Amino acid sequence: MNINKQLQELYASKWEPLCKALDENGLTGYEYNPLLLRVDDPEDFAGADIRVMIFGQDMSSGNWYEYDRHAPLEICMDSIKTFDNALGAVENGKRQSKGMGGGMNQFIKMFNHRNEGKKVRYVWNDIAKMGRELMGNDKREILSRIENEYFPVIKDEINIIKPDIILFFTGNEPYWESRLQHSLGIDSNSYKPVAQWNISHIAQVELPCTTYPSVKYAFRTYHPCYFKGRGERYEAIINEIKL
Repeated sequence: MNINKQLQELYASKWEPLCKALDENGLTGYEYNPLLLRVDDPEDFAGADIRVMIFGQDMSSGNWYEYDRHAPLEICMDSIKTFDNALGAVENGKRQSKGMGGGMNQFIKMFNHRNEGKKVRYVWNDIAKMGRELMGNDKREILSRIENEYFPVIKDEINIIKPDIILFFTGNEPYWESRLQHSLGIDSNSYKPVAQWNISHIAQVELPCTTYPSVKYAFRTYHPCYFKGRGERYEAIINEIKL
């Protein structure tokens, strides 16, 4: 069974109760919908030498994905128009250069250069699945509670995608540290330093191999736009990876 079919089965097993809870609480706008993963070309993705999953900022308030959750599930899954598994973040067919998308693309460019000759494919995931902290969203607490109760899919998504590497752009704020640990089933002892870097800037995250057997490396660092020097942070991360 290809990756998209596995993802669809995962989402279908939780979709009806989730939608009912959202509807009952008046959470009817597309910004309250979770990101549903889908890869562009399952056969191409399955043949990758290296798979990378990147968790980035909550994009549900923009146009990264927009769908009517009462439409058929496969249509909802086809809503991502801003991420290409080979290219990264795209807009109008071109690679993004600014903001979160541009930050991801800089990492992708650097990592591809370091792994020239290998087929590398990427998946973007939304940290909104860990928690909603969008300022100005007065529904974020109830939305986080509903998604935590009815849509805890991160572990299963990881084990369907089978990434070799995961990169979390969550930073070290207490809220996101707690959400990251809760979502992954880890604690603060799972963070290890990266050479010559403060652990608050970059940390290698040790994930239990029995829970996430495909993951060889995972890192937590800041949002790409948080402050200058992201290229140096990316280089430090890439230097740790031996595949």
